Amino acid sequence: MIDRLITYALNLSYEEIPDQVIAQAKRCFVDWVGVALGGYGEPARSILMETIQELGGREQASIIGVPVKTSVYNAALVNGAMSHVLDYDDTHMVALLHPSVTVLPAVLAYGEWKGIDGKDFLLSFVIGVEFVTRISMAMGADHYEAGWHATATMGRFGAAAAISKLAGLEKKQFANALGLAGTQASGIRKVFGSMTKAFHPGKAAADGLLSALLARKGFTSTIDVLEGAKGLGALMSSAFDAQRGLNGLGREYHIMGVSLKPYASCLYTHPAIDGIIHLRNRHRITPDQVTAIHCRVSKFCFDAACLAEPRDGLEGKFSTYYCAAIALIEGKAGEDLFNAEKTNDPTIKEVMRLVSVEENQALSGHEADVFINMRDGRSLHHHVTSPKGSPDRPLTNDDVEDKFRNITKPIFTKESADHILEKLWNVENIVQVGEIPALLAVSGQP
Repeated sequence: MIDRLITYALNLSYEEIPDQVIAQAKRCFVDWVGVALGGYGEPARSILMETIQELGGREQASIIGVPVKTSVYNAALVNGAMSHVLDYDDTHMVALLHPSVTVLPAVLAYGEWKGIDGKDFLLSFVIGVEFVTRISMAMGADHYEAGWHATATMGRFGAAAAISKLAGLEKKQFANALGLAGTQASGIRKVFGSMTKAFHPGKAAADGLLSALLARKGFTSTIDVLEGAKGLGALMSSAFDAQRGLNGLGREYHIMGVSLKPYASCLYTHPAIDGIIHLRNRHRITPDQVTAIHCRVSKFCFDAACLAEPRDGLEGKFSTYYCAAIALIEGKAGEDLFNAEKTNDPTIKEVMRLVSVEENQALSGHEADVFINMRDGRSLHHHVTSPKGSPDRPLTNDDVEDKFRNITKPIFTKESADHILEKLWNVENIVQVGEIPALLAVSGQP
């Protein structure tokens, strides 16, 4: 599998990538920058910033949102964590991970350091997404269900592949970089709901970048870290299947399967949120009219996103109970609704007590059945096959822009946001991607 993926990556040029794939890559990039800036004021980001400044590092790449430069490793680490801390970044449901947040921090840091242009930036990003999603798909759902966080474990492959392409690594060096990435693979779902979940993609981006840099200088590893009796596939999955990950290679681009989130919570909560908003708006429901809300959800949602009593905004993002309540009350689930004040609001808690959640293993991660019982005796039902933002119901470019503007409204004027968006949407025309971090620095901040 490794050999075929590397051959594919080495032979792919920007000009060969279909226009719709480039367009999707730019949508993912705009979305990623927005959610990264949204993590600007989060405690996890502040702690990481203080720590890297204590440790020091050559001024090679920028931290998004601040006029601070540090080593490429540190920049990838902080920007990766910062862009996942809201859990508002894109997701690939089939691969069971967040792809952009592990690849883009590494590509942007390396690109700024080495002065790469916008086309190479997009090319390497697309390649990184192919690697991370395809290797994760080869691992299968068993890997995730065992408790591994695929964004962390598989994310290092995406970053390593992207930087290997940018750095011009030869085939054996490329394989060594992936071997280095694979031996560092770690990250467990036990930490969901804490700052450490955001730490995972930051480490994946930084470690993947480091793997490529070491391999370029001759650092060796195994040339096939995935397959064989002691390979990562056998160690981390009971159902590893290389062919499952390779299907369609060269014909299909997995970035087209990425979901961009309209709701600021775990993607597995989105079908339930979507169903409740649909019924709320269609029947003009107010909370006082409701006696019960019942959600049938996928096994993935039930396992990963059903905290019954969230204590803060982070835990609220993994609580179908909380997400259902705010969907009914507010008709939305934006980032402003995920904080300790909201999760402890008596009005929201009262509605949460009306919510019950049941696992239905026949449902995919994109599906949910929502039932709302009304005081007038009606029982309303809606089945969600794909929530808004999924590949079947994608956000429009205007939706992506609106999300960016809403997230960044506290830190940028409309004019500044307009200028940034114009640059991001036309990233392929940028001569040096180092222009981008300079645009994103928030005035007057350390």
